[in-house]
Amino acid sequence: MATYDLTPRIAPNLDRHLVFPLLEFLQERQLYNDGDILKAKIELLNNTNMVDYAMDIHKSLYHTEDVPQ
Repeated sequence: MATYDLTPRIAPNLDRHLVFPLLEFLQERQLYNDGDILKAKIELLNNTNMVDYAMDIHKSLYHTEDVPQ
């Protein structure tokens, strides 16, 4: 975990669509485990209509072509 990362403190106050670029940045910088960031992305997508994006993330996280309903 990064020492000076403020993302966990500011993310609850942001719209979920603004958190995705922050997670992308953290994933590129490899500050956190890649699986943890992908799980956070799926959790954010649970109540959105971004189904295709959620399916792509699920496939890359679990290395499978099967996705849940």
